[in-house]
Amino acid sequence: MGEVAFNRVAIIGVGLIGASIALGIKRRGLAREVVGSGRTEENLRRAVEREILDGYSINHKEAVKGADLVVLATPVGRFVEITKDISGSLKPGSLLTDVGSVKGSIVRRIEEVVPDGVRFVGCHPIAGSERSGIDYASGDLFEGAPVVLTPTGDTAADALSRVGKFWEALGAVVTRLSPEEHDLVFALLSHLPHLVSYALVNTLSDTDPDYINLSGSGFRDTTRIALSSPELWTEISLYNRDNLLRLIESFRKALDDIRDGLVKGDAEHLRRLFENARDLRKRMERDD
Repeated sequence: MGEVAFNRVAIIGVGLIGASIALGIKRRGLAREVVGSGRTEENLRRAVEREILDGYSINHKEAVKGADLVVLATPVGRFVEITKDISGSLKPGSLLTDVGSVKGSIVRRIEEVVPDGVRFVGCHPIAGSERSGIDYASGDLFEGAPVVLTPTGDTAADALSRVGKFWEALGAVVTRLSPEEHDLVFALLSHLPHLVSYALVNTLSDTDPDYINLSGSGFRDTTRIALSSPELWTEISLYNRDNLLRLIESFRKALDDIRDGLVKGDAEHLRRLFENARDLRKRMERDD
């Protein structure tokens, strides 16, 4: 991808991910102009003051006018509504992409409302943290991070290639999954762990919330993601509900297996379960 890949990039939703994309673009000279839009003008004004954005509009239609690349970085539940709203203002030949952690039906519905001449490519950068907002944004957030592209049969090959190169220019490692496989994979790797983390903290709360004052690094590490936005994770959980319901049953069976070992006092059974989990988890350390 050339030094200046786009004349104008519009980012709708300037939070941690949106602001980090903007900073990454500006740091690497990938666009002549980066603008943003969102619901809170004060946040957008601060983004300009901190040189995250070159300009902003609280009107999505105004922000996307003339943009070669438009990035949807709001909560996923607003993607289709926003796409409908901006469709008449999108530049012919432009690219539309997103950063949502749920794909499936959302990708298909966006494809249905994208106007002719505009190419959409679904994306999911695996980056960020339980923190949110522009104060935690970084132009290097995507350095070495996986980014999953989720093409369908309707995805234009040239658009897929260009969006992939854009993420690689931001330092990401790009891979591809279908929208449906993506949602299964990240129900396992992200969405279910968030639910388990919330449930673990609530289990402590039901016993005695003051016990949290005695917690050490193990509980902190295991429940760090329970600090994530309840609003965001309510939305993600409901959009990926079918996968999560199936995996909750699988998780329940895994807990029952451990429970059986405890009831029977079967140390060998428990040891095998724990060793299997440890050995698979070690692969993450080798990959690092």
